[in-house]
Amino acid sequence: MRAALVTSVMMAALLASATRSGAQLADPQRFDRVAGISAEGARGFYQLLRGVVGRGEKAEVCALVAYPLAHADGNVASAADCVARYDALFTVDVRRAVGKAAFDDLFVNQRGMMFGMGELWVAGRCATPPCGQADLRIIAINSRADGLVPPAEKVLMSCRAMGQLLHVVADGRNGSGLRLWRNGRAEGPPTVTVPAPAETLKDPLCGAREWTFADETTRYQIGDLSCDAHLNPPPMGSVGELVVRRANMDDVRIWCTP
Repeated sequence: MRAALVTSVMMAALLASATRSGAQLADPQRFDRVAGISAEGARGFYQLLRGVVGRGEKAEVCALVAYPLAHADGNVASAADCVARYDALFTVDVRRAVGKAAFDDLFVNQRGMMFGMGELWVAGRCATPPCGQADLRIIAINSRADGLVPPAEKVLMSCRAMGQLLHVVADGRNGSGLRLWRNGRAEGPPTVTVPAPAETLKDPLCGAREWTFADETTRYQIGDLSCDAHLNPPPMGSVGELVVRRANMDDVRIWCTP
């Protein structure tokens, strides 16, 4: 009990040492306000798309695309063309991006709503926004994930450590920054911000990511579960780990949960 209390106090003190920021992430009304899409329409399309992609219903998926569709391997002229080229368009990278997407974590900007790191984009096609589900269409497919640069403000990782919410956020230049809210909610300015640049690593074996951020006094290391996590399983529900380092102090290691 005493050890847990000491760890909590150390964690709060270490995290408080970073600089403050007035930056603010997208609010819950981002679909309507930013992209001109109704939240209900966005959720409905999200559920429909995940369903038909997951079941491999090629014709149904292609019916959701806006034509002609520009693509790196040549424009897609029609739904029939899409079905014929389906496996080359909706690659494993694209299907994984759709399958892993959580609705509440979808990135939204003026272009529309994005799945994954940009493998697929959806936007509204209506005369008077906000557009409903029937007006939404797939407007871009990036079949190969390699080389995609996440847009600014895209949350690359989100986790909770000791009741505090941490976001690793893309800067739009293939870099990222760290933001932390002590109250556990991404509302209002973050309590702590450590801007880019960050040292970023990616394990080629399983794709596990790790970011290291540092300011004048503190070093923050946050990442997915390692590829060999099964050899020493973390607590149930963990998605990653946060390590906070400071001179003349022991490392503080905390498991992250969604």
